[in-house]
Amino acid sequence: MNALPINIFYAYAKEDEKLRIQLEKHLSLLKRQGIISGWHFRMLTGGDEWREKIDHHLNNSQVILLLISSDFISSHYCYDVEMKTALELHNSQKARVIPVILRPVDWYTSPFSKLQALPSGGKPVTQWPNRDKAFLDIAQGIRQVCQNLLQPKTAHTQVPSTPHNALPSSKHSTISLYCTRCGATAGDRSECIGLHTYHDFRPYSQKLYCPRCGAVPGHRSECVGLNTYHDFQPYSQKLYCPRCGAVPGHRSECVGLNIYHDFQPYP
Repeated sequence: MNALPINIFYAYAKEDEKLRIQLEKHLSLLKRQGIISGWHFRMLTGGDEWREKIDHHLNNSQVILLLISSDFISSHYCYDVEMKTALELHNSQKARVIPVILRPVDWYTSPFSKLQALPSGGKPVTQWPNRDKAFLDIAQGIRQVCQNLLQPKTAHTQVPSTPHNALPSSKHSTISLYCTRCGATAGDRSECIGLHTYHDFRPYSQKLYCPRCGAVPGHRSECVGLNTYHDFQPYSQKLYCPRCGAVPGHRSECVGLNIYHDFQPYP
């Protein structure tokens, strides 16, 4: 079972503050039950570096709600920054993005139009005769998404494995290969994680590590928490976690309530 709570990020325009508050109230039971934890820019405090803080919460959320209105679409930061980052996270399966249609606007040809929107049928909240029913529909949809995320992963149907000689062995090839999703290296016959039968092998010529869990290419297991895939990034200097002392390649979770390591460079 994946760890709780699921982090939810609210991406919205300031003009929709009242509607965001109503939505958050309707998600109160999920919060009281410890299933979700929400964050939005109104939670910034004095002295915060707002851009860095928003980026941190956006990139570390498992569910991202795009609260759609004409103000959201006309906002440079909402549309060109937050939405773009959210869709990148969604496409790489690092987060689940849910458009929530608050007010009528032409959104059907937008980049997020391919995603299932809430409320049901994409009917804007403000067009429902009873807004509480609209928010109830949204809350039930978000609960279903959270339940799906929290379901334990089941074994996948076995398919014939790729023979060793079909791929260059990482031990003998002049070009090292690794799977960007799970970290497997060429020659690993097992299937990829999630719903992917095949690895996504790519070459690498420098050290890589996952800043969330410390895994390096060749480490086959899934990432920690709700993250199915590693987030491999290059590093050129020694790193360590000041909380537990782990270094890249150390797979265990961090100590205490910290799921992820806090890797930092040291001289």
